[in-house]
Amino acid sequence: MKNDMMGIIFAENPEAGMGELTSVRSLAAVPFGGRYRIIDFILSNMVNSSIINVGITTPYNYQSLSDHLGTGKPWDIDRKGNGLFVLPPKEIPEAGEIHGGIDTIIGINHYLTKSAQSYVAVSDCNTLCNIDFSDVLKFHLENEADITMIYSETGKLKPRELSTRILLDTDENNRVTDINVYPMHQKTNNSYMHMFIISKSLLIELAADAVAHNKHYISKDLFLPNLDKLKIMGYKFEGYCRQIDNIKSFFDTNLELLHKDVRDELFGLSSDMPIYTKVKDTVPTKYGVGANVSNAFIADGCLIEGTVKNSVLFRGVHVGKGATVENCIVMQNSEVMDNCLLENVIFDKEVVLRSGKKLVGQDTYPMVIGKKAVI
Repeated sequence: MKNDMMGIIFAENPEAGMGELTSVRSLAAVPFGGRYRIIDFILSNMVNSSIINVGITTPYNYQSLSDHLGTGKPWDIDRKGNGLFVLPPKEIPEAGEIHGGIDTIIGINHYLTKSAQSYVAVSDCNTLCNIDFSDVLKFHLENEADITMIYSETGKLKPRELSTRILLDTDENNRVTDINVYPMHQKTNNSYMHMFIISKSLLIELAADAVAHNKHYISKDLFLPNLDKLKIMGYKFEGYCRQIDNIKSFFDTNLELLHKDVRDELFGLSSDMPIYTKVKDTVPTKYGVGANVSNAFIADGCLIEGTVKNSVLFRGVHVGKGATVENCIVMQNSEVMDNCLLENVIFDKEVVLRSGKKLVGQDTYPMVIGKKAVI
């Protein structure tokens, strides 16, 4: 059953500091978890919530993302009238220079107005969870909310983490009473997931008013000034949730997939909410005589002849004889040659580490090697 709700996904987040990993691709297209892209999670969530009309905004570096998404067939969203719409820069001319999310909303005004749905689920691409937006829409309607902001409960955050977080104060009825944008000090554990539901007409109206007053940012300029004027509710999401906004969070979240309970929840293995991705036919992974693998997440098409511990390996990775890969993320078609040591390192695609070389980063600050590097 389809929802009277469409989806908007922002493929970029200006606050995310992903360094080398986003130099050649959008944030949404960053590979994750052995065979996925970051976009796969929120897009699958929307499809699993019976949302059949999804627009993805891509201000720059959108070629890799467009190639991955195609017509939306892997997500069963390639359909006439509705479907998947990738909105590159040429499709958002009305926004002019894009500073924040409000500018992007203005830029896709034509797409919003021609869509038949009455409500919009808006999300950044880099929050990883498995959420049913149908439940959020039901909450939104039952509470007669103007806006429903989705949040999860977090623990104590470090100053570096606070600099990219938005924290919500809510009352006993779950109404949002204050919005702390990148606070210096943590007063609440309610971390905004950069997802909200709103009626399409109100979104268009608020965005137009904000831009007319030279305002650009959704949380700071659209939500915060309207706390007393609009009924803004907070919906608490109880499940696994991670925000990937820097290299450390990317590294840690990948390695959390080594825990079965995390995999089961995030990939919908314990529910009927699977995560879809572009399918590639590859041969099974081959393990050599000297292979020693423990606590590793290894995709198809790899050749493992050495030792792999506590790591995530993407498709087509080769680990040579006598080589050790520990606490690492190694992306597609990379090669760690014989007798190498790789520890606390992230390899982008098609990286080659020559025989006998050693690369050791820190678990608190992993080393990143860019795409197609030869070392």
